[in-house]
Amino acid sequence: MLPTLSIFIPVYRESDLLKPLLERLLDDPYEKKEIFVVIDEPTEKSFSIVREFSDCVYFICNGERRGKANVLNELVDKSHGEILLFLDSDCRIDGESKDFLRRIAEEIKDADIVEMKKKVIRDSFIARIVSYDYLSFNLTNLLFSHNLKKCLGLNGAAFAIRREAFNKLGGFRRVNLEDVDLATRAFMEGLSYKFLKDISISTKAPSSWRKWFEQRKRWGIGSALWLKEYLHDIVRIVKEYPEVLLPSLLMMFPTLPFFLFTVFVPDDLYVKGLYIFMLLLSTQVSLFLPPTAFTSTSIVFVKNLSFMIGSLGAYSAFFYVVARKIGFVFNPAEFIIFYIIYSPLWLLIIIASIIKIYADMKNVNLNWKI
Repeated sequence: MLPTLSIFIPVYRESDLLKPLLERLLDDPYEKKEIFVVIDEPTEKSFSIVREFSDCVYFICNGERRGKANVLNELVDKSHGEILLFLDSDCRIDGESKDFLRRIAEEIKDADIVEMKKKVIRDSFIARIVSYDYLSFNLTNLLFSHNLKKCLGLNGAAFAIRREAFNKLGGFRRVNLEDVDLATRAFMEGLSYKFLKDISISTKAPSSWRKWFEQRKRWGIGSALWLKEYLHDIVRIVKEYPEVLLPSLLMMFPTLPFFLFTVFVPDDLYVKGLYIFMLLLSTQVSLFLPPTAFTSTSIVFVKNLSFMIGSLGAYSAFFYVVARKIGFVFNPAEFIIFYIIYSPLWLLIIIASIIKIYADMKNVNLNWKI
């Protein structure tokens, strides 16, 4: 007998994708389901959706922003399902099949937590660039799922968890990255995790670079707080599972090797070694004299440029193969922008957030918004 699914959708003000998401869930033939939608500071558009679906969906409308963790924990207490499915209001269930809920109910039989593959709706330039970020997230969690059957973090836009596992963890904590925090605690409790690469959810990217920066600034602060709280556990886990944690870092931050190379590889040693080699070569072939002279003055630039080009080529080939394998779009020009501009910016936001948390915790503005 398949279990009852309790589905939870938190909304802040309104979402253009909420109505089609509810229609898709209600059309799903899986009968043992209940749907809860909680809306903080609802707009008239949200109220119209409430009126349209009030006969088959349980709605709660809050006149003030109460925060995602608070409202979801309260909704879980009101629900009855053995399986809890959390969906963001700005996501879309991909595919034409009607067995989305059944697949989740079947896949979670041998796991405590299951996470669906996340894509980005590629409806703008920024969305197309962000999609490569999601590709790296998916690949990282697929690696954890395949090798450890556990995961340190998950994307809360779409995942399911057994009720007993959720209760064992004490539900969501009131932190900036409540989904990552939940997964980390689940990892340390030994709860099993499965990544479902054949079930796909597409989500909306920020509509502008300003909104993207605001989102990533919040995620950066959340990541820094997460790192500070779980630092000793993370160090222990890295030592225990380096074959998973280190590749995951390299996939999530493709420019990390270039950053480490430029910061930690001594320029003097590199310059002197290459200069001596070129000098010896030029004594045999005069053609090498001009490059040798160039080497003595510009080798630092050449060193960084050559490493960046080599790293970009390696990452491009890798991401292309992975994208084809798990059903993502790959465009070389988009990936170059992602690698040269987007990824370094995101890495710098993370680094700056960590420095801020450790240096000036009292002045950090924590925003518990949905």
